[in-house]
Amino acid sequence: MTKEEINEFIEDRFKKINKHFRKAIDNFEAEDIRKFRTEIKKLKVFLHLLNMESEDGLSYRITNRMKTIYGYFGIVQNFQLQLKVTNDYIKNNLNSVPLMYLNNIEKELEYWEKHSQDFIDKDSDFFNDEKEIVATLPDKLSKESIKKFIHYTLYELQMISGRSDDAALESIRKFLEDIFYNLAYIKPFFTDQRYNQFDEKIISECLELFEKFRNKNIVIVNLRNCNWDSFDEHEKQLLLQMESNYLHEKKELTKELISRLDAIHIKADNLGEFAIALS
Repeated sequence: MTKEEINEFIEDRFKKINKHFRKAIDNFEAEDIRKFRTEIKKLKVFLHLLNMESEDGLSYRITNRMKTIYGYFGIVQNFQLQLKVTNDYIKNNLNSVPLMYLNNIEKELEYWEKHSQDFIDKDSDFFNDEKEIVATLPDKLSKESIKKFIHYTLYELQMISGRSDDAALESIRKFLEDIFYNLAYIKPFFTDQRYNQFDEKIISECLELFEKFRNKNIVIVNLRNCNWDSFDEHEKQLLLQMESNYLHEKKELTKELISRLDAIHIKADNLGEFAIALS
């Protein structure tokens, strides 16, 4: 991959980042936030690939400004999710409405929307961020670096495969995203035997399941971190029941996720069989 091709990818990514950012910061619609964060994620994982050209493997990354707004929008996204799932729960339990809890979520959501707008103006763009990133990038992406990226990613997956705790599953999700969003560049270097192992559709479906699992975790963590002292006993009992339901759903999702990972051979004994084409 030449310097020109690298720059073209970066330029295209930033066009989409700016487009979705302006919509997201203006109205905080969930879909606009999701698209903006996805474009940032695509840039981040491409930089992970380019890092194989650097001596320390860490030289290329998004700017601190981009990292901050990405994080702020992530918090907004989490509270939007919390509000949605709580309202969905209420629809099925009409006689039980956690009013104080809902009020707390809405206040948090309002705070983080304003905090995001205070941090960065809606008429702003990421032109200077793009210039800063492009100025540091390598002159090429070599075949050797792509192969190094594959070896590194599969090695890391091998180290955590077989575990089903939340931290391990979150790490697996991130490594699968690295593979998925860089698939066009790395897949030609897999051997024929393993070429179909990381099929785009299969990984996409697996990442969709990871997203459901991650959302369930976010809901549970936010629920546990709310100000329980401000609720009366009735509302506390309702929230405990909600938590119990979400924990059960998370347990079922974990089983499905482990089964899906087994199906695409994310196991130590299978990952060791991976190889990449030398030509």
